Amino acid sequence: MSSKSIVKEHLIKHKWQYVFGVILLSISCLFQLLIPTFLEQFADRVQDSTLTSADLIKLLINIIIVGFIIAFFRSCSRIYIFRLSRILEKRVRRRLFTHWVKLPSQYYHKHRIGDLMSHAINDVNVIREVAMGGVFLSIEVVILITVAVIAMGMTINAWLTLLVILPLPGLTFLAYKFRFQIQERSTKVQEAIGHLTSTVQEFCAGIRVIKAYGQEKDERKKFELKNQHNVYTNRQLIQTNSLFNSVSIAIVGLSYLLSIFFGGMLVMNNTITLGEFVAFNTYLSLLIAPVENLGKVMNILQRGWASNKRLRTILNTEPEIKDAQDVTATSVDGQITIRNLSFAYPDTEELVLKNINLNIPKGSSLAIVGKVGSGKTTLLHLLMRVYNPPKSTIFIDGYDLYQIPLKTLRQSIGIVPQENFLFSSTIADNIAFDPANYNERQITNAAKLAQVYDNIIDFPNKFETALGERGISLSGGQRQRISIARSLIKKANILIFDDSLSAVDAVTEEKILQGLREQMINRTTIIVSHRISTIKDADQIIVLDEGEIVEHGTHDTLIKKNGIYQQMYEKQALKQASPLGTLSIKTKRR
Repeated sequence: MSSKSIVKEHLIKHKWQYVFGVILLSISCLFQLLIPTFLEQFADRVQDSTLTSADLIKLLINIIIVGFIIAFFRSCSRIYIFRLSRILEKRVRRRLFTHWVKLPSQYYHKHRIGDLMSHAINDVNVIREVAMGGVFLSIEVVILITVAVIAMGMTINAWLTLLVILPLPGLTFLAYKFRFQIQERSTKVQEAIGHLTSTVQEFCAGIRVIKAYGQEKDERKKFELKNQHNVYTNRQLIQTNSLFNSVSIAIVGLSYLLSIFFGGMLVMNNTITLGEFVAFNTYLSLLIAPVENLGKVMNILQRGWASNKRLRTILNTEPEIKDAQDVTATSVDGQITIRNLSFAYPDTEELVLKNINLNIPKGSSLAIVGKVGSGKTTLLHLLMRVYNPPKSTIFIDGYDLYQIPLKTLRQSIGIVPQENFLFSSTIADNIAFDPANYNERQITNAAKLAQVYDNIIDFPNKFETALGERGISLSGGQRQRISIARSLIKKANILIFDDSLSAVDAVTEEKILQGLREQMINRTTIIVSHRISTIKDADQIIVLDEGEIVEHGTHDTLIKKNGIYQQMYEKQALKQASPLGTLSIKTKRR
């Protein structure tokens, strides 16, 4: 993994803008050097009893003018540098989200939503703070300390300056000693925020289950533990930073002590004047803010290092699912061939699918039945390259699946998954989710085919009804039918229904299948279902058991085999309560 700093890349990219910001800040710092000079003149004239009212007014005016100049250039440099940090923040978030879009779905199975949110919000904010306060304060520390020490040594007394700055290198040693502790505790703070965010997200997503099981008290305890851990990690970081700052101030205080003692002796020996002594200590006071800010800079930089490492880990994660270099197919018609397909999920050795061989002609229908965990959904995921199948095992229109661009493949497939995810936008937006532009008539027709139109028009805002999180304001059957409408509007050459009628009753199922009949003409259709009534008229039916095809044929031939399929059919025939029966999905070819 590359450890290159995100902020460093930003500084290099905008180096000339930062140079201009440094110039503005340098002007502000240089004008601060005039204040000790004014005070030196004031003290000397007071000592010599030569100070007049005109001199006092002139001094006051000069200090006010210089103060305005310092404030003006410091504000300009601050605004300029902070604006550049906001550019970095926007770019990093865009880059992070763009990279997340490229990553396969299994990446999100391994990472909690709260952690991802922590990366997108907290880690990016820390990186921004490095480019904002970290850069600004670092520049100010370097400039002020440098010019103040030079002015003290060249204009007042070099030996006194050397003596006073002797304790300051201790700050470097101190920063080195605290470096790893601050890094470690900053990482723990970011992780604690991720855990806390995940807890809140899971609570919101599972609120119905929590209330149904009366688990509110336990959820409060769980949240309190995460919240307390978050407070504890932040307290540890604060303690470390406070200790670092306190020792830093003590070192500066030692410099002041040396200045007062030895500087006072030089004044008494007439080696330096009273005005020079005042100016020297004023210069020294200019070092207080930079030295105090050194602790802030140290904290910001170490937190930034931890966040940079976390973000770099994500940005350097290579997507496992991506286009091969030899993609050749430009379209997908729908003829599917599977040869000797065996598959195990990444990081496991157990085969989920074993020696699958199938031929699905264009425009025909395949039905898949089997027990839970038999590999039905896995087979569909491999067809869509949600996971990478072994090479030379799945072919579409004669092309190896790897020779088909991912965009072309997925635009050619309309799928209704088991989990009917709906976005918290309007019903119309959910149905027309495909990148293509659909008009109101097309959206309405898709809703009618999915037998959800009557439900939609009963809502006060009809198709403009805003759904809750994950479509939680709808029933399971309504969500399922909106997902079907989203698939049908796509006009894809391959249709996949993954147990997509499980939440509707037999009468509604009959109506949906009747509407689907015309839609399935000349489209390759794959249907996973536990209901025999849904799939009995498919062109071919396979029964999966423990990842293997144990039965293969039509409804009639499988009934005669007296195997798993025939047993499923008899059990469902006994339970069937609809007096009208069901309408199956017999497809036609033109």
